[in-house]
Amino acid sequence: MSASPAEENDNIWCRNPEETIAYMNDLEEPWIAYKILAAGAILPEVGFPYAFKGGADFICVGMYDFQIVEDINLALEVLASDSLKNERVRPWRA
Repeated sequence: MSASPAEENDNIWCRNPEETIAYMNDLEEPWIAYKILAAGAILPEVGFPYAFKGGADFICVGMYDFQIVEDINLALEVLASDSLKNERVRPWRA
């Protein structure tokens, strides 16, 4: 049994991300994906590659000051990875 919308108040995220990815694949405008970590429910190591492989041109991620260097380095690793080059379907729009 699923909770009603009134009962859902912690770390809600898209229940059908494939639908969003399919919609965005048809757009020519750059895509800025935001809230990809669902307020800490998804690790950057999972969320960053998923967003870029899904077609996001940019990611907007909230973080504390002590997380900046690690998260930037992770984003650069993901952007340079062969798996991103092989798995990304949507062309870069920015």
